[in-house]
Amino acid sequence: MANRLAQFLMTKLGRAVFILSSTVLFCISILILESFADSRQVSAFDCSTKIHAMTANDNIVINTPQISIHLSLTFNDEKIYLDYFSEQPESSREHLSLKGQLRELEIGKLLYQLDLDITDAKFVSDNSSFQSYLANEFNESKENLAVGNQVSVNVQVLEMDADNGFILVKFTPFSTLWACQLHE
Repeated sequence: MANRLAQFLMTKLGRAVFILSSTVLFCISILILESFADSRQVSAFDCSTKIHAMTANDNIVINTPQISIHLSLTFNDEKIYLDYFSEQPESSREHLSLKGQLRELEIGKLLYQLDLDITDAKFVSDNSSFQSYLANEFNESKENLAVGNQVSVNVQVLEMDADNGFILVKFTPFSTLWACQLHE
């Protein structure tokens, strides 16, 4: 039996059947993996950072604290909620809230492509450091960071330690890194 199979595989038809069946099995495997990855829920997380302004005076670089920003990413009913807010008293707190969905998942890179609608926004002025930071993060003009507009962002999981509740993500197009705490 094995001898017959070996002889068949040596023929042109046998090689064609082998290549075709190998390709079909490979494609089915990829589809199963992608289906599994698409059905898995990405962990929700919270992050905090301080944005600093860098200025140069007579060849001396001065680093001054400027603003603290918090980020929260949550999944609920197959919707993605992304909230940025400043660390200020409630009355003067700046924020940007977005809601959307997963457009595509690149399994090999753990890259989540998100299409998000801006659902709420509050900036204290047109010269807001918070608004400038977000305009860079989303590669959008400040004017486009308004309710009703849409932005696209990629979130790439670089490292995750579920046991210690830690995740390192990169947001592109601006390539910012956030070290975050996973939700339970």
